[in-house]
Amino acid sequence: MSQAATAFDPQSPEINVIDLARALACLERKILSTPPDPRLLYSSHERTKTAANLEYARTLLLRLEHTSSRLKIQSRRQEAQSTLLSQRALLKRITDRLHELDQEDRDWPSDASPPEDDLLLSDDDEPTATGPAPPASMTSNPHTDTQSTLRNRFRPPSPIQADTITPLTPTSPSQNNTNTTTILESASTTQADLTSALTAMATQLKTNSLLFAQTLEADKAAMAQASEALDKNAEGMSVAGKRMGLLRRMNEGKGWWGRMMLYVWIGGLWVLATGLVFVGPKFRF
Repeated sequence: MSQAATAFDPQSPEINVIDLARALACLERKILSTPPDPRLLYSSHERTKTAANLEYARTLLLRLEHTSSRLKIQSRRQEAQSTLLSQRALLKRITDRLHELDQEDRDWPSDASPPEDDLLLSDDDEPTATGPAPPASMTSNPHTDTQSTLRNRFRPPSPIQADTITPLTPTSPSQNNTNTTTILESASTTQADLTSALTAMATQLKTNSLLFAQTLEADKAAMAQASEALDKNAEGMSVAGKRMGLLRRMNEGKGWWGRMMLYVWIGGLWVLATGLVFVGPKFRF
């Protein structure tokens, strides 16, 4: 039990979402289409494989529901649960339709003619039933009696049963034509779906290429405008630097000697003002 738990490696939720979407799309196209896949109508093996695919899709759905219940963000959890709810409804429809096809195959009458291969076999068997009949009546060989007895186990020589077998031969071409038409219609529908999907992908790729080219052109224009703005800012900075140098030279006057003379004048005026305020009133005239 521990080895099985260790060997089990669950896939990531993103891969499970992609696998579930692909499986449901394939099953919906195969079962819910009108008409459904002809192989599902006459082949129990094909229905068994489809049932296995349904079980796999149901397992993925349960795994994703368990994963979505542990999401912490409420908006993402609600969105995931709504998507899984719609997928569960689609899975139920597919399952019900598969059960109906299985029941239709079980309700097929035992004496009715099969669609394709069985009719060909019955046509091949009819000459063996009618051909050796005259020699059996003309000779009394015990080997001939044995052959007639063995033939009677599978095909009794009564005229009633011969009448019931005879109408099968005219219906075989129409049945074959119907099945061939159904297969051709299914193939043409699949081809049309693939063609439309490829056309849509090509259109989307072309649109994305045009949008990318337009984005590149817009980026080029924005880069050109940004470079022009940077050049203008550089020119403005150089002009401002020149103006600041001119102002600095105007403030300094004649340089270092002019600054010293300015300090001397300020000191002399300060001494004169102090003398007038404190020393001048002491002189009496």
